[in-house]
Amino acid sequence: MELRTLSNTDLMNRFSKLVQTERKITHLVLECISEIDLRKIYLERAYPSLFEYLVKVFGYSPSAAARRIESARLLREVPEIASKLEDGSLNLSQLSQVQQAIRSTQKQEARKVPTAEKRELLKKIENTTQNQTELILAKELNLEVITEEKERIHQNESVTLTITFSKEQMALLEKARGFMSHSLEDSKWAELITTLAEKEVHRRTKIKQKPQIEFTPVTEVTPFTRSLIPTHIRKSILQKDQCCQFKDPLTNRICGSLRFLEVDHIQPVWAGGDNSFENLRILCSAHNKFKYARESGRHSESIRSH
Repeated sequence: MELRTLSNTDLMNRFSKLVQTERKITHLVLECISEIDLRKIYLERAYPSLFEYLVKVFGYSPSAAARRIESARLLREVPEIASKLEDGSLNLSQLSQVQQAIRSTQKQEARKVPTAEKRELLKKIENTTQNQTELILAKELNLEVITEEKERIHQNESVTLTITFSKEQMALLEKARGFMSHSLEDSKWAELITTLAEKEVHRRTKIKQKPQIEFTPVTEVTPFTRSLIPTHIRKSILQKDQCCQFKDPLTNRICGSLRFLEVDHIQPVWAGGDNSFENLRILCSAHNKFKYARESGRHSESIRSH
């Protein structure tokens, strides 16, 4: 079937069915891996480990093979995981995280984590993100907080820094990254920290830097006479919204992105919208472009009708 001929609804229905099939296949693959592990078939095939067997024979990447082995072994102990994988409430990354956290606990506390405790952990991490899962496991298993600050230099004189940030420090960095997303080429922490350092050096030494151009999103299709949005209104809108306010009309889910934020006219300028506080909101760059493309079609239709 040619996907381009499908309506949005049909495409999403097809995709949903494929995802469901993929999830079902995933747990079936894990069951096979578990049985191969139990029978030690990889030894018969002259491979020293299940990991090497999956990587070299079946072409899994090392990380993908490790996740599947971890998950297969947990599935063998807690079979009900299969239905959770199929309905999407748990995924391979989470199962691997559980196994790693359990190993840390067993090493830290010199005890074996019972199956019942594993079941409770799995229940608590259902339908959570990777970061949420990591936090839940750390709290539930009382994992030791490892504070590190290491510096390792390489032959080309680049440096790898290992730093532990507090919750408050990390929140501050995340906020700074969101505010500076327009001027950063990518979202890597090294670039953010370097940019902040450059600003501080510039402030203290008065070194002339290249001026940064502020991007003002265009929300109309044809030129209109309009005044620039005053700076104090921009700041007030950002303070009010703080994140992308685009809402899915079907689920009412708000995007919530903190990166590449732009001021958007709720009612487009071409349709009579103005720069009043009530007509402005914050959108991320992706949703601002999406809204612009959608409004372009409506505006073109409006022009043709007149």
